[in-house]
Amino acid sequence: MGDDSSRVAAVLEVLLPLLQDHPLLQVGDPAELRMRGPGRRVVFEVTRAAVPSAEYRVERDDQPPGTRGELPPRRH
Repeated sequence: MGDDSSRVAAVLEVLLPLLQDHPLLQVGDPAELRMRGPGRRVVFEVTRAAVPSAEYRVERDDQPPGTRGELPPRRH
């Protein structure tokens, strides 16, 4: 939002691609709102993107505890 519409356009030109390329953000389509007087008022929604769950692969599960770099059990 601003009184100088060319400055608003310049900021959007830089800001929108940065937000859209961020892997943890989802950016909605910009919408221009009416303003009284000169300038521009642009709004868009920014939400956290759905993060896929991580997958884990176990190559070997037949080694006794403590042989895979695990910490020893804590003593109380």
